[in-house]
Amino acid sequence: MTNLSTRTSTSEKYQAKLITCLLWLAIFPCMVCADEGKKILMINSNASVEKYRMVGKAFGKAVPYPVSDVSLDKGSWEEQSVRSLPEPDLVYCIGTKAYAVASKYMKEKNIVFSSILNWLRLPMTPKTHGISNELHTEMQITMFRYIFPDVGKIGVLYSKQFNRKWFENARADAENMGVKLIGRAISENGQVIPALDELLSHTDAFWLISDPMIISEKKILFKILKNCDAAGMPVFSYHEVFANHGAILIVSADNSTIGRQAAGIATELLEGDEIEEKIQFPAGTRIVLNMKKVKEYGMKYSKNALSAVNHIIE
Repeated sequence: MTNLSTRTSTSEKYQAKLITCLLWLAIFPCMVCADEGKKILMINSNASVEKYRMVGKAFGKAVPYPVSDVSLDKGSWEEQSVRSLPEPDLVYCIGTKAYAVASKYMKEKNIVFSSILNWLRLPMTPKTHGISNELHTEMQITMFRYIFPDVGKIGVLYSKQFNRKWFENARADAENMGVKLIGRAISENGQVIPALDELLSHTDAFWLISDPMIISEKKILFKILKNCDAAGMPVFSYHEVFANHGAILIVSADNSTIGRQAAGIATELLEGDEIEEKIQFPAGTRIVLNMKKVKEYGMKYSKNALSAVNHIIE
């Protein structure tokens, strides 16, 4: 006769195996779906550039789909090169060069882009989504005023072709916060410096924006920064590198946050969700304050606002 305890033990083992099998059967279809799910091709304009590498790394960690990646700094990229890549369901482009390749050779795919200065100048496909490199104007002006409460008039140079609408919206945002935005529209490169010099006598600060006509050449960019410095005019801008050339306050998009935000957009598209806002503002910011220039210009600033600053240059 079979021992009762042995029979019970065998029964318990059988039940445990049965439960395991049932759980596996429940989970397996989901794993198959994820596996069959979708493939992403990440094209990086240059993976050796730190900001691009940070964005790509954050994207890869956050997106729940397989990602193949290529960097365009390694060799030339023509149609034959692109056709040799794995067939993706979605393409994520980091930088202008990457987007140019995707929009030319993969325009039938869902395309998500980021890390592109002034994306408005680029051709958009019907399936293009992305994150602008420019932050929301209201947020930037709020930060300018928060740190420097005495700044009431801010000068801006912009091109009619690329940023006329942006300036109109920014001026309205500024008025709502008690700030006067004084702009000069530029239609050719030769007008930049004369327009800047005229602005300097009417404003408390100069806002250097991302405009392909205003900063089309390095010599023009350096001349802008040099003339502002000679006049003791604080410069607000959008890229940390300008702090090395005298800009006083930088409010820029946070690279890692951009990567995670792009991963969210890609995931929604691959899951078939509708995205109303095709081009989104960056969700995170990085703020750099050039305290050397603050002291040099004798500017008053809010000490309470320093807690919002990520990096202070002493």
